[in-house]
Amino acid sequence: MKIALLTNAYPYHPGEQFIEDEIQYWAKNPAAHVTVLPAVARGEPRSLPDGVALDLCMANGGLGARLLAMSTALFSATYWRELAYLRRSGKLDLYTIARALLHTSKVVAQAASLRRYIERHGHIDVAYCYWNDTQSYAAITVRAMGGVNKVISRIHGIDLHEMRRPHNYMPLKRQFIHAYDRVFTTSREAQAYLEQTYGASADSISVSPLGVPLAEALSKPSGSGTVHIVSVSFCVPVKRLDRIIEALRLFAERHVDVALSWTHIGGGPLLQQTRDLAAAQFAGVSNVAFEFLGEMVNGTVKKYYLNTPVDLFINMSESEGVPVSIMEAMSAGVPAIAPDVGGISNLVSNQCGVLLGKSPSIDDIVEAIAKVALGDKKEVLRTNARKMVEEKFSSDKNYAGFVANVLAIGAS
Repeated sequence: MKIALLTNAYPYHPGEQFIEDEIQYWAKNPAAHVTVLPAVARGEPRSLPDGVALDLCMANGGLGARLLAMSTALFSATYWRELAYLRRSGKLDLYTIARALLHTSKVVAQAASLRRYIERHGHIDVAYCYWNDTQSYAAITVRAMGGVNKVISRIHGIDLHEMRRPHNYMPLKRQFIHAYDRVFTTSREAQAYLEQTYGASADSISVSPLGVPLAEALSKPSGSGTVHIVSVSFCVPVKRLDRIIEALRLFAERHVDVALSWTHIGGGPLLQQTRDLAAAQFAGVSNVAFEFLGEMVNGTVKKYYLNTPVDLFINMSESEGVPVSIMEAMSAGVPAIAPDVGGISNLVSNQCGVLLGKSPSIDDIVEAIAKVALGDKKEVLRTNARKMVEEKFSSDKNYAGFVANVLAIGAS
């Protein structure tokens, strides 16, 4: 069966590290013949497993092609339907008008590229869209013209939650959400949001959590009198890294006998600003050390937990799916503290860390850190963290099952 995997950039950098685990299961299945079609391709790609092909037909279109797509989009029914929605919803302004046109032009250009791919390589049995965004809308457009049999899409966080988009606007989704053969969410909470916010049909949605390989060994805790905390995220406002910094400072001031260290992994537009904030907040607090390691490839992050003692993982996001970053830490036996947003409650609980409220106070965060890192049940929490991933978020279970589901949809 011919599978076109539409990605933002994978196998090119940056991001989409979780595909690195999933793609292995596509490569192992003899019924699947997968070609990856990224929308962006810059620099050197990551290696793909044997049997998985790469085609750049959808990537890095020239200025002329973009201008042609823009002019076509301006007179398209999709664009004018979107303007009508913006008017009805009270969201019509210069920003949303421009975003609607930009996203419609991307659909036009990506659909044209996908049609050219089909002309060269033949029909596509399943267009598997890793993100529920313009590439998936383009695949639906092409399916209506012939050449694509089925279109399925995953949906995560940035492509689901309107609050994470400027002006609380998710371009085009309401026009296309009813047209998929199947949409796969990462949690029941995401499914409910998709139905309530966009009117998606429950019959077209399946829950399929992401997964991680089980760490071959477990991370070790720090020695007595020391606490090492790790966070992994893109440095953007929704991740609320400023709250982590404030909580760590207060924890250090309350526990002067504890040597606290914090490691943040991940880049992003607020990286330097966050580093400067940490330096300012921790100035004069003698028992705190911190480091920002920037972007790290997925395999290096996994090795980090095995080679470095880590006492807990912290996430303070305002909006999430079911974070793979937390799964990877818990796979290595590192308990997590995180807020009850998105699908986090499917992964984090008080049995394997601390599940906080949606917007926890700084005192709440400090108390959670103390419970996990210093409490008398910290070893039990570490054991339970690993068990949670073994039972619900193992890539062997989740990705093998997902591949089988997609192939069954393609054969139906």
